[in-house]
Amino acid sequence: MKGPGIKDYLNAIETKKEEAKKAGLHEIEISSKALHQEISPNHATMPTCCQAMYKLTLEGDEIIKTPKGTTGYGSHLIIRFNVDDLDRAQRFPNKKRGRPSKTYEEKLASKKAKMKRNTEDLNNLLKIWLDENGYTFSEEKNELVASNGERKWIIQVQGVKRGRKQTLPNKISELITRIDDGETYYSIAFNDTNLTRRQWNEISKVVKDQLKLSVLLADKQGKILEI
Repeated sequence: MKGPGIKDYLNAIETKKEEAKKAGLHEIEISSKALHQEISPNHATMPTCCQAMYKLTLEGDEIIKTPKGTTGYGSHLIIRFNVDDLDRAQRFPNKKRGRPSKTYEEKLASKKAKMKRNTEDLNNLLKIWLDENGYTFSEEKNELVASNGERKWIIQVQGVKRGRKQTLPNKISELITRIDDGETYYSIAFNDTNLTRRQWNEISKVVKDQLKLSVLLADKQGKILEI
C-alpha cells in the first residue's frame, strides 16, 4: 500500500502554521521525525516529508538542525518557521528553466540502480533505510549499531565478496556467540536470493523469537525488507 504523498505533508505543515498564528505565536518549530510519525508512521516516506518542509521554508525561516549525510533528508531535520507573515518568498524556489530537477526518490532510485550489490553498497542502503525510519546509528566494520530510543539493534552486513561466501546459518552461528543480553535485537543483512530465504525459513521461529533475530534483505532495486 502506497504511503502519504507530498500534498499530505504540505497540508499538515500549512495547518500547523495557521494554527500557531491564530494562537498568537510568532514562530513554530517542526521536526521531520515528529511530522513523519504523525503523517506516515507505517510507511518509509521520510524523504517526502523533508521535501515538503524545505518547500514551505520561506525567507527568514531558520533551519535549526540538518540531517546527517549529504542528501539533506532524514529524521534529524528541524526548521523554525516564522508565522507572522506567510506571504514571504520561498527560501528554496522551484527551478523554472531547463529540465525539471529530479525528485529525491528518482535520484535515489538512479543511485541504487548503479550499485554493484557488494558489502559497501549494501551497507550504504541500510544506512539510508535506517535514517528514513528514524534510527540513529554508529558504524563499525561490516556492522551497524542502531537505536530509535526504544530498540537497540545490531545489524551485521553480509554482501557479495570475492572468494568463499558465508551462508546465512554460518553467520547466525557466528552471531550467537556474541549475544549477551535479552534486550538487544540482532539482524543479518544479505542481498535477497532464493537460497537466503530458504535457509532463513529452515530456522525455527521459536529460536528467532527468543534471540530477537531477523534478516534484512535488499532486492535488486535497493529496497530493504525485514523478515
